[in-house]
Amino acid sequence: MKPLAALLMAVLALASGTGCPREASTGGLPGAQLRRRLEAHMDVAAHRAELRGALSHYGLLFEIAPRDLDAFMTPIYVHRDPIGPVLGTAHGAEAHGGGVLALLLAHWRPDGRPARLDDRFGFAAGRQRLALEEIYRGHQRQVFLPVPGSPPEAIEGRLPETPQLPRMRFRYWTPAGFLETDAYKFLGLLLAHEEDWGKTWRNHLEQPLSVDRLLENARSYYLTNRSTEAEVADHTHLHLVELLLTYDRGHRSRSDPNDIKRRFLDVELSRESFEGEDGSEALAHYVESLGLLLADPRVSWQPEEARRVLEWLRRLERDRFQELAAVPIEHLAHLLKGLRRIEANGSRLTQARDR
Repeated sequence: MKPLAALLMAVLALASGTGCPREASTGGLPGAQLRRRLEAHMDVAAHRAELRGALSHYGLLFEIAPRDLDAFMTPIYVHRDPIGPVLGTAHGAEAHGGGVLALLLAHWRPDGRPARLDDRFGFAAGRQRLALEEIYRGHQRQVFLPVPGSPPEAIEGRLPETPQLPRMRFRYWTPAGFLETDAYKFLGLLLAHEEDWGKTWRNHLEQPLSVDRLLENARSYYLTNRSTEAEVADHTHLHLVELLLTYDRGHRSRSDPNDIKRRFLDVELSRESFEGEDGSEALAHYVESLGLLLADPRVSWQPEEARRVLEWLRRLERDRFQELAAVPIEHLAHLLKGLRRIEANGSRLTQARDR
């Protein structure tokens, strides 16, 4: 080998490293190949059209155009109740408490500006114009903390003795008279729109509540409950990392977001069994939560933790989501959003691993 060529080879060898292969950049992180496959899959016009039918999931990846929001809102029906308006279609209530309101506040642009609570929206299906604040305050009276062993109508102002996930309870046009849903969408709205998180209000069950009380219950529940079995029963579980990181940012002196990270590593990233659509939904949300943890500068990463995460991503890319067409499009939206964020912040993992 000529001297110049030998020198060049030596320089290249030093640049690439020796021994075990390492990710040279965020683009080479495990999961990058899966992300590229997903980008191509979701860019297909038919898949984008399908996702547009689940508009809140469409908004995870693409900008929601005014015409898309109008089309989604056209069948939304307003059902009146003394506690507050109940939103849904003529056939049922929205799947997640506060979901329709969250869409309006995030994507509606009256007069070209972001929507405010004092704006009035015309719900064509119900032929009503309502101030968003009327919906918001009604939902605030509907959110509650379950008391184990006691039906909601018998709570009578009592609070649970153990941490519980907040729920929504709507008086509804069903034979049972009530409908319960998860509350994760509305918890996010409370964090965004309540200036004083310690201010107390009373819900329709006479429970004294505040943002702090609701989110402290959720935080304690997450840190003490080590099972993933309840995820199917309450979708809030899959968004707790998102909610709690937001909450912790408002109380830097009171909590450590690394507690959330440690629980996530010990429970979610240690899970082995993922069956059917419930499994793909959970995995997609885990990836999204991991991306949020990596993007949060307050969360620190130890070398062993970084190695665990990188190995988990390797196994995810190797063993899961091989047939994208067989996975519900909504799950893929969460998965792709998470993989994008992981790739954007992947240097935190490689730097921590190499310390």
